[in-house]
Amino acid sequence: MSSTFNILIVGALFCILMLLVLTSLLRSRLPGIREWCVANALGCVALVLYAFGLELPSFIAYEVTNSVYAAAAAGMLAGFRLYHGRNPLWSQLGAGVALVAASIGLFHYAYDSYAMRTIVVAVFQGAICLAIAMTIVRARRDWSSHYPSLFTVGMAAIITLGHGIRSVVYLSHTGEVTSLLQPSPWNLFFVSAGTFVLPVLTFGAVMLVHDAMLAKAELVANRDFLTNAWTRRAFFEHADRELLRARRSGRHMSVLLLDVDHFKKINDTYGHAIGDAVLVDLVRRAATVVRSIDYFARVGGEEFAVLLPETSREAAAVVAERMRTVVAQSGGDKGWSKVPVPHYTVSIGVSSARGFESLQDLLRRADAALYAAKAMGRNRAISEADVEA
Repeated sequence: MSSTFNILIVGALFCILMLLVLTSLLRSRLPGIREWCVANALGCVALVLYAFGLELPSFIAYEVTNSVYAAAAAGMLAGFRLYHGRNPLWSQLGAGVALVAASIGLFHYAYDSYAMRTIVVAVFQGAICLAIAMTIVRARRDWSSHYPSLFTVGMAAIITLGHGIRSVVYLSHTGEVTSLLQPSPWNLFFVSAGTFVLPVLTFGAVMLVHDAMLAKAELVANRDFLTNAWTRRAFFEHADRELLRARRSGRHMSVLLLDVDHFKKINDTYGHAIGDAVLVDLVRRAATVVRSIDYFARVGGEEFAVLLPETSREAAAVVAERMRTVVAQSGGDKGWSKVPVPHYTVSIGVSSARGFESLQDLLRRADAALYAAKAMGRNRAISEADVEA
């Protein structure tokens, strides 16, 4: 067996391996995985057909094999486009595969040229890889992390460049190579590089899926399932980091603790479904007050905390009063949840970080201010300064 035959068979085995890996990721239900699976299955078939090309009828060895490999590349692009929420462009990709098949037939029957058939394949594969890179780059605002995307873009760009070089080489040496299995130096190099295009792109796809699954798991762990506010655990982790940063920079940091007034009565009177709607309504109203750098979390049943970086106690008191006012406007058809909610209010306690105190001390003073707000009749925003006075 020739060296090129062995390379093609190894490439087919890698496609099978990547297909098995992708199959294990289907349960994530992320878009694009199914298309990548089909692409690797087609790629495996095409590489095996390439390897046994000398023993096959010429129509299968040329038109069928190259069309299958072109379809595999098209499937990869469709998968990346679907993964990034874009139209897969099935009709355009189908037309591209048909054009490849027609061009291969032209340079097989009308003008028999292995070099021209190779150039047709290289141009199509290069265009596909360039489109993959552009698809990922255009979605850069949605990248959850940079490494998987940059890796895939980099590999796609290198592959595109490689296909461009391959086209130039075969265009200038049209008579030197007459078969894919011919063990010439240039042919061995390009076959070796081209055989692993699908596995490399699939590896990048797997990295993207893995990254998306991690981001989704972190979101589920850190977001309250009902209100979509941050969870208690996420709040404490973030608050500890922010408190440390505030100490180092010497900047202010404040905390609000708020509690829905008479929440048990709301549940008993209207039912738990309305009680849940009140919590959702509260979070949506609060979102109109807090900044993007603030951290709004649900830390108990009807208890919430707001971390305000770079905010003095006086400024935090203003935020608390604005939040109290917005919430006090609730009731009837003005509810921001999916169902109308009754009128409700909140009590808020405000505290600001001091020196090298712990997060527990900061929250303890905010809780004392919250308790004072409730003792003074509820529907109030009270600062720690008011309690200490």
